[in-house]
This record gives sequence, C-alpha cells and structure tokens, in this order.
Amino acid sequence: MAFQKRFPEIYNEQMGIFPEIGEFAGLIATAFGGDMAWMPDAPPWVRVYPIKTVEDIDRLLANDVPDVKKAGLGADYLKLIKYFWDWFPKDIREEYEYLDRNIYCGLLVEGAMLSMGYDKFFVWMYSYPKELHKWLDLATRYFLEYCEAIEEILGDAKYIFIPDHSPAFVNEAQFEEFILPYLNRVFDKYQKCVKAGGWRFWHNEGSVKHIYKAVDKIHAEIWQVGAFDDMGDVKKYTHFCARGNLHPPGILQRGKPEEVVEATRQIIYKAGEGGKLWLGGGGGIAPGTPLENLEAMLIAAKKYGKYPLDRSLLDKPVITKKEWLMGETSQYGVM
Repeated sequence: MAFQKRFPEIYNEQMGIFPEIGEFAGLIATAFGGDMAWMPDAPPWVRVYPIKTVEDIDRLLANDVPDVKKAGLGADYLKLIKYFWDWFPKDIREEYEYLDRNIYCGLLVEGAMLSMGYDKFFVWMYSYPKELHKWLDLATRYFLEYCEAIEEILGDAKYIFIPDHSPAFVNEAQFEEFILPYLNRVFDKYQKCVKAGGWRFWHNEGSVKHIYKAVDKIHAEIWQVGAFDDMGDVKKYTHFCARGNLHPPGILQRGKPEEVVEATRQIIYKAGEGGKLWLGGGGGIAPGTPLENLEAMLIAAKKYGKYPLDRSLLDKPVITKKEWLMGETSQYGVM
C-alpha cells in the first residue's frame, strides 16, 4: 500500500495485490500430487514431479480432475484470496480495479511442463504426442475449474492474467500443436472480459521473435514483453498492446535514472506511434530496484509519451542493446 501511495500513476496488479505461495509455478504440479521445494531467498520450484513415466498420465486420467478447493497449492491460494478480498483497502481496490473480478492464475502449459520436467515434455512431443495431449487436456480442465473457483470469490471476471513462457522454447509447428490450443481454450472462455470492458493478459518475458506470426494467434489483448524482444517489432508483427519492456534486473535495477529515461524514450520512439503501448518492466520488478528509477520511467513517459507524439523530442540516437539491458550507458542529460 505504501508503494501504491508513493506511485499513484503506476498500475501494479502483480505486486502485493495477490498472495504469493508458489502457485505461480506449482499450481498444476501440486494439484496432481507433486511437491515444492521452498527456498529462503529464491522462488520455490517443483521438487517432486507427479509425472515420471508416460504411464503416470493414464493414472492421473483415471482419477480425472482433482477438487480445486482441496488439491495442492491452488486450494490454499483460494483461501488466501478470500482473506485478501476481506482485508484489502476498498478505496484502492475501487480506484485501480484491483482484486475484484481479477483472475490471476499460475502457469498453464508451462505448469503442465513443470509437472514432468521440461526435458520430458520436449522429448515426449516426439515420442508420445498423443499421451501429451491427454495430459494437456486434463491440466487445462483443472485450470478452467480453478479459474471458476476464483470467480466464485472475486466475482465474474473482467481481467484475466495468464503467465506462460512455454512459447519461447519451441518452434512454430510445436507451438501451434502443443501450446496455442490450450492457451486459447482459456482465453476464449474469458472473451467475456473484453465484453465487460476489461482485457486478457499474457505474460511472457521469453523471446519469441522466431514465431511472431504464430504468437499473434493468442487470443489476448495485452502481452507483457521481456527485454529480449523488440517493442517496435512486437507492435509491427502482432496485434497486442505491448507492455514492458525495461529489463528488470538490468537497466531498471542497475541503471542510473538518466539511463532509464533514455531507455524509456527509446521504447516510445520504437513502439509509441498509434498507442497500444503500456510502459513498464519486462516482467516483475527485481528486488533492490531504486525507486528513483521508477520515477525516471514516469518522467520519461510524461515528457515523451504525450499524444500526438513529438518527433522532435523522440528523434535522437538510440542506445545499444547491451547498454539498454545492462545499464552501462553514459549520461544523456535528458532529465
């Protein structure tokens, strides 16, 4: 709450608005019998896979979809969101539309991957594709029931946020067979978000420049773009409102404020024309990020991002990719 009051211009649905208990990576794995490893200073990870052999898929299918209100971390998460809904300050909820009618889910296809290990998933795309589709269908049915359980607490969905980095790992044909149908199965169900004046949000920092044409088929309005895709290309080759893509552990965390201003100007220069640009971090904000750097991003947005865009302000030499990522630029004197 202190952060939101400090930065009222920042929409901050991913930090402090929802409980974080490992459900991001472990939602599907723990629902089907997996277990998590808990770290003192790092995110938790799936320690015990529920799927070790291809026969395990038939075993899980025989038991069908687990009870979302009893199984795994998802069951705990549902209790915690009810607590957040009861105690989250109503004035901030209403002003920013936080929490109410928001579905903030864990990983979907990538969550299915983490239930067996990335290595098995990629090998089984070739060795056991039919069995893999059976597993993806089961995991997606669980995921949809989980989303419905969230709606029972927070109300009919207006916003849905699905993180999934799996497209970055595959080629176009693999994406269209093993990933796209399952992502769109959920996004299509939540077309009602758009009808209600909201949006569907896909988070993925992984680079997908090799399959822009394919990821353009994802039925979401917003894509949170990582630092390794070019925002201008994202705007050129896809339909998304591009959100990002200042590198969280790079220039946002380690750069000087004037370097953040310049990097933000570069993003507006490349991707600002025509709107559909949402400035921010290309992922979550890294621990230890100076608040001055977030202020610098806001300063740049106000200076360079007013419509119609002033090309005389924007038409300056841009910094290199390495400088942008690592915060190694010289001072630009633009503040």
